[in-house]
Amino acid sequence: MNLNISYNWLKEYVATKDSARDFAKKLTVSGPTIDFIHELKPTFKKVVVGEIIKIDKHPQADKLQVCQVSVGEKKPLNIVCGASNIQAGQKVPVVLVGGEVSGNEVKKAVLRGVESEGMMCSQKELGLGEDHSGIFILPSYTKVGLLLEKVMNLEDSIFDIEVTSNRPDAMNIIGLAREAAAIVDAKYTYHESKPNLKIGQEIKLAVSVKEPKLCPRYRAIVMTSVKVESSPLWLQARLLSAGLRPINNLVDITNYILLEFGQPMHVFDFDKLQNQEIIVRKSKKGETLLALDGKNYELVENSLVIADGKNPVAVAGIMGGELSAATITTKTIVLESANFDQLSVRRTARALNLHSDSSNLFEKGLAPENTTPAILRAIELVAELASGQVASKLFDCANYSSKTKKIDLSSKEVERVLGLEIKQAEIKSILERLGFNVSGTTALKVEVPYWRDNDIDGPHDLIEEIARVYGYHKLPAKLMASELPEGESKPEFFWEDKTKDVLVGLGYSENINYSFISERLIKNSALKIEDHLKIANPLSGDFEYMRISLVPGLLQSVKENERMVKDLKIFELSKSYLNNENNLPNEKTDLCLARAEDSTDKAFFDVKGALTVVLQKLNIEDFALKPLSQELPYWQKNESAEIIIGDNKIGIIGTINRETLQLFNIKKSPALVEIDFAKLLKSAKDSPTYKPIAKFPAIDLDISMEIAENILYDEVVGFIKNINDLIKQVLFLSVYQDQNIPKGKKALAIRINYRDDNKTLELAEAQKIHNKVVEKLKKEYNISIR
Repeated sequence: MNLNISYNWLKEYVATKDSARDFAKKLTVSGPTIDFIHELKPTFKKVVVGEIIKIDKHPQADKLQVCQVSVGEKKPLNIVCGASNIQAGQKVPVVLVGGEVSGNEVKKAVLRGVESEGMMCSQKELGLGEDHSGIFILPSYTKVGLLLEKVMNLEDSIFDIEVTSNRPDAMNIIGLAREAAAIVDAKYTYHESKPNLKIGQEIKLAVSVKEPKLCPRYRAIVMTSVKVESSPLWLQARLLSAGLRPINNLVDITNYILLEFGQPMHVFDFDKLQNQEIIVRKSKKGETLLALDGKNYELVENSLVIADGKNPVAVAGIMGGELSAATITTKTIVLESANFDQLSVRRTARALNLHSDSSNLFEKGLAPENTTPAILRAIELVAELASGQVASKLFDCANYSSKTKKIDLSSKEVERVLGLEIKQAEIKSILERLGFNVSGTTALKVEVPYWRDNDIDGPHDLIEEIARVYGYHKLPAKLMASELPEGESKPEFFWEDKTKDVLVGLGYSENINYSFISERLIKNSALKIEDHLKIANPLSGDFEYMRISLVPGLLQSVKENERMVKDLKIFELSKSYLNNENNLPNEKTDLCLARAEDSTDKAFFDVKGALTVVLQKLNIEDFALKPLSQELPYWQKNESAEIIIGDNKIGIIGTINRETLQLFNIKKSPALVEIDFAKLLKSAKDSPTYKPIAKFPAIDLDISMEIAENILYDEVVGFIKNINDLIKQVLFLSVYQDQNIPKGKKALAIRINYRDDNKTLELAEAQKIHNKVVEKLKKEYNISIR
């Protein structure tokens, strides 16, 4: 997970004088990686704070307004503006004439007959954010005439930091500051907030958690007399530097807490909660929620929600509802700081296809204890920035057992693993700087802080922490004293590589699909759902089942590529998984080839030729094709055959039936080979069987015939080879059908190779045998010579 983190903000909790670049180097070596440093400087010139005094309609344009704007001079400026969010009395950024914004100089201009003496700007135009929906409205207390860069303190270094997913504790300012202080050996200056929790005018609120397993901790408090307005510029600048858009002080405070503590929070308008109660429960069938993104969601039954006395007001850990949100008229609020089960949040987010910064954090597993410092800081900021007053007790519905994890660690074990001696005092110092509580002298007893409970399990984890903070670059580099053991040789890897090389050499491209497929692909292939192993927690509906065949995935690849590739040739050599009800699925290796062309016959013979070459390269001398005896899923029975080597069936070659092609919406006519690769390897040989070179020349004679279209080529070949011992080989030349060929027939051309191993064969002798072949073909298959 990548974060944009302000160096100025980090330095509030780390007492360091390092430059941003030096700090980044140290942190990257021993902690989270800083991928890039963005130097934040004003991209504008001569931008000052102005106050809108008066707004009039433009006399010549309905969508333009003429504003009188004071910038601290004797005479206000006349500025023409088209934004719809401006009002008299607002403070706004103004680019003076001669100033610069978005790389352009601002000059006096006449817009539809009215002179404009400057420009009011959006956040995006100032380079402060992505919002360009209207003019950037500044807080009302901002002094008119001051330069904007002085008011907002814009000079900063923004770190683009990558934090690994097992460290949600470091996905925030406090956590990163703790890490950085330990790494650069600087003072960690964070102190937990201690707001005044004394209740003024008490307001009753009922809080109950009906699903304690899914909500280990829920903290809330009521605050009243709040004043909703723009946040101070320092807070807006912090949010903008992290890529968040300022909205109002209440929403901005919750986003600020998210960045500072990594703890998602939410604020409810107390007066919009039915019966003034909050219930953490599962959703009911048919319940809906209008979320803060403006979309109405039909909630999945039994999803965890935050509800009032009647309806859901938020999807727990994901997003709040629009109808209970704080607005400009809000006077009393409920601050929520809660912890939710990570799997529950993940399932709900995927079911609703609704994701947020909040859900991303909860899915990684947050500590229930983190809710306390977060809500205390939020109470402090609401009191300071929104004049809020505490109006209830601080609710704490805790439903988890807090047990500190303790680990024994010896300095000898550290030395054994790392290969060098680190003094025990230094080991203790490193761990304590990281927040661990360390005691003992000979053997250390280490208590794991709550924020590291998920990723620290034993001494090996502690040694890793010591090594990275001490510095991996300081560890000794030594060559191994003994020889490396040879790895186990697996013959199947050799044959897999050889097969792939052969197919690539034949022009086939390797296809690599996921081992998971969807229910749609299974049904399109006429396979049975119950034969497949279903995944308990699939990433999506496209990855719901373990495949039992490579064919569905390969057909989908044909569909996706046939439009862009004229003659498509692809293969996959990978695992399929046969369901085993009482155990894990049985893995087997399959080889699947696909050739897609406009002509079915051409595709079939091309893929058969590829199969023949593969078998030859594996030194398998002969194979046979046997017509399918029964209907099988996705195969066209009368155009497909079993592949036989010896007495073993190793696979199927053929075309795909029309129903399957229609379901996949495949336009071309593909031919496929599907082979059990393990069975194939049983016949593979390291070297070919020696055959002496023929001493005498051969004679080739061709036959072009019309034959019934249902007669297989392999059947014809086998028949011809049995006619005479001088027939050494039968080669395929071509096959086709058109309007000149009688219905039910096909034109087949073959070449027969004749040779006598004991003498030179005469043409007349070969022709005599050839004529006999033709006569027997006529008698057996009723052929016509063309």
